[in-house]
Amino acid sequence: MANNFVKSFFKVTSISIITRLVSFIFHIYLSRIFGALNIGIYSIASSVFVMFACFAASGFPVTLSRKIAHYDALGDYDHSNSILTSTLLITAGISTLLCLFFNLFPSSLNLLFSNPKCREVFRILSPTLISTAIYATFRSWFWGKKKYTTYSLLEFADEAFLLVGVLIIWLTKFYSNEPYNAFALANVLGDVFCMIVIVLMFIVFGGKMKKPKYAQEITTSSLPITTTRIIGSLMSSVIALLLPSLLVHSGLSMDMATADYGRMSSMVLPIALAPNTIIGSLLVIMIPEISSQVAKQGKRAANGKIGYSMVFTAIISALLMTIFISCGEDISVMFYADEKAGKMLVVTAMIIIPLVINQLTVSLLNTLGKEKSTFWTSIISSVGLIITLVIFAKPIGIYAYPAALLVYHTIGLCINTFKLKKCTEVSTKYLIVCGITLLLSVGVGYLVKMIGLSYANFNIFARICISTTIASILFATFALPTFLHYKKQNKITSKDNK
Repeated sequence: MANNFVKSFFKVTSISIITRLVSFIFHIYLSRIFGALNIGIYSIASSVFVMFACFAASGFPVTLSRKIAHYDALGDYDHSNSILTSTLLITAGISTLLCLFFNLFPSSLNLLFSNPKCREVFRILSPTLISTAIYATFRSWFWGKKKYTTYSLLEFADEAFLLVGVLIIWLTKFYSNEPYNAFALANVLGDVFCMIVIVLMFIVFGGKMKKPKYAQEITTSSLPITTTRIIGSLMSSVIALLLPSLLVHSGLSMDMATADYGRMSSMVLPIALAPNTIIGSLLVIMIPEISSQVAKQGKRAANGKIGYSMVFTAIISALLMTIFISCGEDISVMFYADEKAGKMLVVTAMIIIPLVINQLTVSLLNTLGKEKSTFWTSIISSVGLIITLVIFAKPIGIYAYPAALLVYHTIGLCINTFKLKKCTEVSTKYLIVCGITLLLSVGVGYLVKMIGLSYANFNIFARICISTTIASILFATFALPTFLHYKKQNKITSKDNK
């Protein structure tokens, strides 16, 4: 069982890394062509779009995967097939209503966006509310059935079809003077292509659907997760709409404020959130496995997987955090030819560990049926985010963005850790590892940054390679013994899980 878990994890991680790499290279290309201002316009519109997509394509599919794994473990396949049909009808229905509303009443977008360019981008994106909901539902079926390779390859296909969509729009010269609209239309084409493929694959893999009987069950379980994710997306939308206005109020022009937001949201955060590739792979494997295990053995049976996943994720995240601190400016200049984005990356890297570990605790609690708990935690964390954003936007400018995210995820991590401890009795001593690796990564990162002054005259690629090598060696010298010590002393898993 353990070997299958590890094998599946590395297989999914390999595909995820390739997918993220393709996506990353693709977005570098877009950023260089479109520039920070156009990327900022698209990012503002898409952040609001994601909030509405969460109504149908967020909590329902995640809950569906857990339910399918649970009922399949009990041998109740009719229940699994019926709940799939119920989920599809609900998500497709909600997304269709939202799409129709925004197209029948386009003036409603005036309430969301002051910039007419953002309104146009959102209008173009609106049909993908439907295709995204259908795609997410069927993809969760593969997830719940533990077809991890197929599930991950579908994510790669999503990125590939987006690239195809961009090439089609680029070659046909649609919206040549409005690149943000071109990117939006490319997203629509890519999403529709991917939806068609996943429906065909569902049929090929022998997927079945039964008469919907469990709409209330899936809705009751999904509603807290959906609401929580809507709140998270709402916070992203609040940042996208509020932060540029606050920056303008502090003295920047609207174009400068939008460009800074574009740098942070589309250049800096995609790099800083690279550890999400690891956590995403872990969750792809863990959620169905834990759901099946809990169905048969109870919640405490999952303690071992939870504890080690926390420590493993913390160490990988801290390693990347060390590298970004030590040579983030060079990385940004090499990829984006934007020195300002590099300075932002060095600072933003410091929020990686609490952000990634908090996201992991949220997913684990949802898997264990504690959706209401994560909902209330998100409410409390969101209050801290908004307060931080408003207070610090003027004195620290765009850096109020990572500061607000740090407050949001630190509050969430503290509360969620307590809830996870209470729910499973998993040891919270993994937080010691998180704290140690956080301090080490900051210290080593700035030490390597100082060492880098001695080879500042080298070319940029050489500087990045040297700094990354030194940072990795120094960090591993401390991090690996820390992990092995806690493993040997059995301080990661609960005493009840022996």
